[in-house]
Amino acid sequence: MKKVKLLGLACCLALLASFGQIQAAEKYPSRPIELVVPMAPGGSNDTSARIYSEDLSKALKVPVIVVNRPGGTGIVGASYVAKGKKDGYTLLQGSANSLITMPVVSKDAPYDPLKDFVPLGYFVSVPSVFAVRADSPFKTLEELIEYARKNPGKLKNGAAGILSESQFNMEVLCSHNKIVIKTVPYSSGGEALPAILGGHVDLATLTLTTLAPQIKAGKLRGLAVTSKKRHPDLPDVPTTEELGHPYARFSTWFGVFAPAGVPKTVVTTLVPVLAKIFKNPQIEQRAVKSGLSVDYKDPAETRKFMEASIKVVEKTAREANLIKK
Repeated sequence: MKKVKLLGLACCLALLASFGQIQAAEKYPSRPIELVVPMAPGGSNDTSARIYSEDLSKALKVPVIVVNRPGGTGIVGASYVAKGKKDGYTLLQGSANSLITMPVVSKDAPYDPLKDFVPLGYFVSVPSVFAVRADSPFKTLEELIEYARKNPGKLKNGAAGILSESQFNMEVLCSHNKIVIKTVPYSSGGEALPAILGGHVDLATLTLTTLAPQIKAGKLRGLAVTSKKRHPDLPDVPTTEELGHPYARFSTWFGVFAPAGVPKTVVTTLVPVLAKIFKNPQIEQRAVKSGLSVDYKDPAETRKFMEASIKVVEKTAREANLIKK
């Protein structure tokens, strides 16, 4: 009888321990979260992630560590997250480059942005700027186009990654105007900036976040911005649409994504927390100071936006003969 009682007690303890393990396993988050930025430090992708990562860490009560995994204009980092553990501890700071442009134009993107990722919240958008050095002979975009028409292949353009949003705008501009401008791809806007400032390239098509401080400081001259309206940070720089080039209008954006297949509790935990952070006036103020425009979209709105964007990029890339699949 004593052995039976001991056996019963052991079973109860085992059940309680098992139940405790299940509860612990269900608790999310309980350890550090890796927020993967698929570009090198210094660019707008990296900047935007660091604007909210500390607040996200405080809200979740676990460290949120920004990890840069550059390569392939976002493909390397996005692939790492898509193929990683589906436990919610590895998230992606997704962008137009990694989740829209590259899956359309490159044969090297091994993921489907709509099937392999779960959107958790769209954070900010930022237009690209066509810029030259302050001492450049080109005062307008048309002057640059005219020179390129007469001197095919002579001009060099600095861009943040191969066929990134910044290069995509330039390639579309070249295609529509039948000109040739060679693009020199760097791993991020932060690395391309010294190239234009140092005279290693003749112009740059980078995000407003990267270029605006240098334009305001008088070191660079903005020729055009890809936003729908003139940007308040650069009120004297005309839009590409104003100048008669509405096809060169692509801007980049950033948001948080989890790999498809994560537990539902990950999504239900992160979505409201991110929404609160992204709508926080202090976060918005930080973003604006960095040249970013907060434009929060919930997961459903983000997916709808992505679906529409992919169709537009596919059409534009096909017309400009940019698809390499």
